[in-house]
Amino acid sequence: MVNKKKILFVHQNFPGQYKHIYKSLVKKGFDVHSLSIKKYNGDGINNHYYELLSFSSENINQWAQEFEAKMIRADSALKKCLQMRDDGFYPDLIIGHPGWGETFFMKEVWPESKLLTYVEFYYKTINCDIDFDKSVIEDDLNLDFDKFYEFNKYKLTARNSPFLSTYALSDYLVSPTQFQKNLVPKSLRDNIEVIHDGIDTEILKPDPKVKVLVNGKKYSKSDKIITYVSRSLDPYRGFHIFMKAIPKILKENPDASIFIVGDDKTHGYGAKPKGDRNYKEIYYSKIKDQIKGDEDRLFFFGQVQYDLFIKLMQISSIHIYLSYPFVLSWSMLEAMSCGATIIGSNTSPVTEVIEDNTNGLLVDFFDYEGISANVHKVLKNRDKYKNLSTNARQTIIEKYDLKKVALPLHLDLINRALK
Repeated sequence: MVNKKKILFVHQNFPGQYKHIYKSLVKKGFDVHSLSIKKYNGDGINNHYYELLSFSSENINQWAQEFEAKMIRADSALKKCLQMRDDGFYPDLIIGHPGWGETFFMKEVWPESKLLTYVEFYYKTINCDIDFDKSVIEDDLNLDFDKFYEFNKYKLTARNSPFLSTYALSDYLVSPTQFQKNLVPKSLRDNIEVIHDGIDTEILKPDPKVKVLVNGKKYSKSDKIITYVSRSLDPYRGFHIFMKAIPKILKENPDASIFIVGDDKTHGYGAKPKGDRNYKEIYYSKIKDQIKGDEDRLFFFGQVQYDLFIKLMQISSIHIYLSYPFVLSWSMLEAMSCGATIIGSNTSPVTEVIEDNTNGLLVDFFDYEGISANVHKVLKNRDKYKNLSTNARQTIIEKYDLKKVALPLHLDLINRALK
């Protein structure tokens, strides 16, 4: 009987970034396991679950709060791993996301196992997300920026400490963009390979036949549709900037509609708004009077199922993607794969993907008038800018395709780790 190589995935919300990787490994005959706190049903995988064994302490030092939260998860995962080891489970390779702390003790439980760690975001306190947008902190949240920054630079430094420990103990590291890799201290960068999670271009592809029914009207690719997507409608993804652009977009393009997708019930990344209002309410209230008579062309979809998301990207004329220097969203690449024209912010890591006037248009993150001007320019002469969407899809096929580019690179890295 062949002794199958055992692979353990560790992610609090499995499968997360590992959906396609684990399925491919199962097909190849590996003995695949997962460890998470959330229940998951997947064919061919052995799922293990841990439970939180304690909760955060009261009156703990303010810099230790997040570290303690991660150590509680690390300890809870540790107890489960020790049980698995006592039952005879020894993985050849552990593939994990350290973001919540579960991977912290893995090398102590299984010192002979190789550890492949996902590097999503190491927090920098200078020239990065925390100090990028002073206006939101002062004007929208009514906070003193200097005090906000002073507190959070120490908080984020403390947040990084478990990451550093795990990175240092890892045999291999992988990050989805060069920008995210470069955030990590220089002494650890050489061990990081840049491999994106991948975009399924066979599913995410142009389809001129697609129609989407919205409020009794069918929309298709022939309509003028501007899309904006963010997991949560928050400033980190430029929601406040895009909202400022909306009045002029609607006024200058009377036959265009705007589709906004994202959860407005959670505050997302960054600081939480004061009181009971969310970011949607805050920023919509600022433009409400300016769009009177045009409200029926602005649609908030909230969270949507993935099949509807794909259809919205397939009928999109222009997709707006703005981001602080932060994690790159899948949604921009998915929109590119579906054939939308991208107007993106001139920030990292957006500029790793978008080349201005080649496969999209770049604008200064804060330039909402530039956004509206570019929207009008493209909608006024769609044929002239069609090459941008064609090149955008080609970029995804050549550099980010799941089956032909990303997945083979991930599997090659895993095979090297198993040798």
